[in-house]
Amino acid sequence: MTEQKAPKGKTRVIGVDLFDHEDYHVGDYDTPEEAFKVADNHNKARSGSMDDVYYVYNDHGVYIRGNEAVGQEVSP
Repeated sequence: MTEQKAPKGKTRVIGVDLFDHEDYHVGDYDTPEEAFKVADNHNKARSGSMDDVYYVYNDHGVYIRGNEAVGQEVSP
């Protein structure tokens, strides 16, 4: 499982493959806005229910944003 906690002062984007439930590190960003943009762009590009979904976590490992931000149902 990918570490959800971003480095101090950063915001982390993690992708999840909904077919095999594997997750992976997409990147660490200097501001939440940068991370939101990356995750939102990836989530908007989803074309099927099993496409990867992208989540944003802060430097405490707390979930702060997911695909619901672009009008999709929250994925498990």
